[in-house]
Amino acid sequence: METVAKSSTRSIKVMAVLVTIATVLLLKVHYYSHSRNVAEGAARRTVEITYNFTVSDISQQAQHVRIWVPVPPTNDRQQLHDMNVVGDWSYRIIDEPKFDNRFLVFDLNKTNSTDARQAAFSVKFCVSRYAIRPLHQHASVRPIAQDKLAHYLAPNRLIPLDGKIALEAQQIAGSLQNPLDQARVLYDHIIATLSYDKSGAGWGRGDAIYACDVRKGNCTDFHSLFIGQARALGIPARFIMGLPLPEDKAEGFIPSYHCWGEFHLPEKGWCPIDASDASRFPEKKEQFFGGLDEHRVTFTVGRDIKLPGSAAEPLNYVIYPHVEIDGRSHDGVQTSFFFKDYPATAGKQLESSSMNTLLTQ
Repeated sequence: METVAKSSTRSIKVMAVLVTIATVLLLKVHYYSHSRNVAEGAARRTVEITYNFTVSDISQQAQHVRIWVPVPPTNDRQQLHDMNVVGDWSYRIIDEPKFDNRFLVFDLNKTNSTDARQAAFSVKFCVSRYAIRPLHQHASVRPIAQDKLAHYLAPNRLIPLDGKIALEAQQIAGSLQNPLDQARVLYDHIIATLSYDKSGAGWGRGDAIYACDVRKGNCTDFHSLFIGQARALGIPARFIMGLPLPEDKAEGFIPSYHCWGEFHLPEKGWCPIDASDASRFPEKKEQFFGGLDEHRVTFTVGRDIKLPGSAAEPLNYVIYPHVEIDGRSHDGVQTSFFFKDYPATAGKQLESSSMNTLLTQ
């Protein structure tokens, strides 16, 4: 009886060790499939992004100020290693469920800051970004819930799926049966018929009708037209907003945002396109269909984003802070972005450190 008990105890201990090993291996698999679903040896760029903003014109009668700041995600394109809010500001992190965005939320009241007419903030994000080519590699594709995918087949306020958007999509690609071929024809047509031009009024809102009619605009307009036409053909497509990283500098000022698009294929997952940069830099046209370089960082996904806890209507897109004072949107915000490269070896060390942290949690 004693021998049986000892044998049973030994078996339980062995089983516990095996379970522990299996758990670690599964965590490794999950981690690498989540944050490194890129080609082995793909180019990476690790940067510290400093996100500065000042809220000004705060009324002396203001009782409460709430601020939402987007947080770069960790996904199969990039990894957020660290985040540091400079100063003594208290904050919390919230999840936006529809598009899986995350936000820092600052709540200020009379007792901590609103006695001043302005408040300055600085947030530092350490991020590694990878060059990706999902169309040209055999990466694992994680299934997407149908309700999530449905968001990327529905219209947005400035991206309708009927009328001239659907008509042009049918004229250009309606005769094709393969969604990949359809996406390629849409991409080629947009690059051939739109110009990157920020003159006049109407550009920069991500207005698909504007882009369709005027045939010019910035990155928001190019990709809104592509997304609308892809969705009109039944291809899920989504809007990605972030910051560009200058290729020829190791540190400096980032003058503005940059956005791009993605379309979904069941066998490949989310495939990126950057039609506006392909228009500006024709030598990158092939690279930017189904692939992207490492010189960018994602901050948010989606359009018509409803911020949790906000009294405002859903926001067209989000890259800058959103501020509400006593429940009303406040436009007195000045924002600036800076970046500084880490050495390539530092990026690998940070990634390894993040892996160790995961395995010890």
